[in-house]
Amino acid sequence: MTPSGECSETSIQECCQLGNIFRDPLMGALQGSNLWTLARQAAKRLGVRIDVSGDENLRIVADDVSVSPVKAVRGLRKVARQRYTRDLISDKSHQGVVATGFSLEDKSKDMARLVSCRSPLFFRDWRYHHRARLDILPLRGHSWFCSQEQDTSCRRCGKENETGFHVLKHCEEGLQLATKRHNTIQDLLESLLVKQGHDVTINNAITWQRLRTNVEFQLSGSRVMVDVVVCYDQPGSMENAYQRIYDKYSSHGRILPLVVGSLGSWYPRNDEIRSILGIRSWGAFRFKARLAAIQGSMDMVCAHFHHGAPNPEAEDKPPLPVVTPYPVD
Repeated sequence: MTPSGECSETSIQECCQLGNIFRDPLMGALQGSNLWTLARQAAKRLGVRIDVSGDENLRIVADDVSVSPVKAVRGLRKVARQRYTRDLISDKSHQGVVATGFSLEDKSKDMARLVSCRSPLFFRDWRYHHRARLDILPLRGHSWFCSQEQDTSCRRCGKENETGFHVLKHCEEGLQLATKRHNTIQDLLESLLVKQGHDVTINNAITWQRLRTNVEFQLSGSRVMVDVVVCYDQPGSMENAYQRIYDKYSSHGRILPLVVGSLGSWYPRNDEIRSILGIRSWGAFRFKARLAAIQGSMDMVCAHFHHGAPNPEAEDKPPLPVVTPYPVD
């Protein structure tokens, strides 16, 4: 609006764009409705505020996002994503547990790349990946899948309640694949440090101690140790894993824990390794480490549901009975 109270040509054009964005065919069929009325009704329905306090430009404001009508679609989609994410994280049920781990690191686009159509994940991983992220795998420990009267113990080891936390972390039958998952991330870290010019020692035993560090090297004449741990994607689990590694090795030198979630979460304090060592290609390593954690965890889930075979196609199947078309003498 201009100071004289009249609409400028720019404001009229923006009102038309705004009306086209919020147009609803059912509401447009009502008689006596114009574009401005439709825009106000749609804004109220979406919880959006239309700011006309400026001299010439309209602004669409929702939560912490403020955009012009030209960019309203992108801005409203961003607001919708943020609201759904906030609702999922605040959900106290099991479906929001893993999402809280993903929310610890939201600056990079690693997870968006990992779940996009160009994801490097194998096709078989998609069978369980999203269900594992929502913790809705068909496991006996979930009350919605198995009643309390039935056996809720693990179908493989039979020791604990069968939950996503148990399958990806504590099941004894999956320890071999869990070790393989850990070693894959450790090999990526070793390769990165070697490229940086460090003389790396793997699984070095500490003198007079029953401890072995995953990666050890010298920096300015002092010992630096990096220990890799893959834990469940819960903020509490990741914080406890970090503190446990720090308390375990801090008296023997400088320790830098590397904590990665089993479904791709990234503990923010991992980036201290980049700042201390001055690693430039840290982003590529972070993406590869998260990918390796997801692929290793999907191998464990597939093995859990397919009788120990990480690849469902490699599952041992009993031979079909031979049926002869006529009696054999």
